[in-house]
Amino acid sequence: MRRGLIAALGLIGLAVGPGLLASAMAASKTPRKRAFSEINVGAMISMSGLRFESVYRVKRSPDGGGAAIQDGTVAGTTFPLNGRDAVTTYFADGVRRTEDSFTLSPPHTDGTGTITGSGKCVGGTGIHKAEKCTYTITGTYNTNTTVVKIEITGTDTR
Repeated sequence: MRRGLIAALGLIGLAVGPGLLASAMAASKTPRKRAFSEINVGAMISMSGLRFESVYRVKRSPDGGGAAIQDGTVAGTTFPLNGRDAVTTYFADGVRRTEDSFTLSPPHTDGTGTITGSGKCVGGTGIHKAEKCTYTITGTYNTNTTVVKIEITGTDTR
């Protein structure tokens, strides 16, 4: 009986051992740096003084589709406006947190202006927990509709 138990435990060890070894090897992979681009479309949902909140649909990214919430501030009320924000983006593989600085150009007579800026990853969950990234932001906004369209282009390391 005892030999049968030892033999069974040995077989289980042989079956589980390679899986654990593969998991340990996968966990110790060196981080990989890659270029990425992402397209987001959204709208401002609230503004109070110089603070604002916007929501976005992530239409294209290396992580697939997603959703984002942007909390930000602008410095002043005269264009060009400079601002800072914190963005939380939700993907199927985890949550990415970023911080940005940006400039809004004066809008044209139709209400459309441009956005330029830059940002970096500051944490997250899942695959984004240890992610490091830097990127630039280009896009447009519309003061009449509050619709914002941005493209993010940069590099990340995971």
